[in-house]
Amino acid sequence: MPLEQRREELVAAAIRVISRDGVGKATTRRIVAEAEMPLGAFHYAFASQDELMRAVVDTVTEQERFAAQAGSWDARSLESALRSGFETYIGLLEANPERELVLMELALFSRRHSADGMRDQWSTYFESAAEMLSYAAELTGSEWTSPLDELARLLVALLDGITLAWLADRDSAAARRTAEFAASGLAAHARSISD
Repeated sequence: MPLEQRREELVAAAIRVISRDGVGKATTRRIVAEAEMPLGAFHYAFASQDELMRAVVDTVTEQERFAAQAGSWDARSLESALRSGFETYIGLLEANPERELVLMELALFSRRHSADGMRDQWSTYFESAAEMLSYAAELTGSEWTSPLDELARLLVALLDGITLAWLADRDSAAARRTAEFAASGLAAHARSISD
């Protein structure tokens, strides 16, 4: 089996184990058993369990970024584009809440073991958020009037809040109302390039 395929299968197995059993039970042995691989296959593919967990975060974040970009964006205005992006995200959350639980659990687990682990995870989120904000602005002929890195941090904080609240109460209508406020608030930090 090619190395890249082995890595992908181990990442997928880790996501399943964490979703089902929690990050505390995501041992190397349990993950390779889930992937139906020998233990040696893990050490061939990853230098450490930390490297695997980082690959889990990167994989899930990339899947969400791809889904957001592939989703239907309403380009009539920046606010409508942002609402479209939030709607896509909430749809992903509703379809696969376990994936978000995996990310939240990994973040808290890594924070208990190393501040850098959680910092690295959120750095990935900030980068992804900045890309999405840039894409929305470009799509709608807008430009941001506040620093993009600050808006990206705000977007991540908003998404984290929507995610945690939805995981707690599963109130999709409330999540969508919050997203509308968020889109409006973010759009206030931009202007049309034609202005």
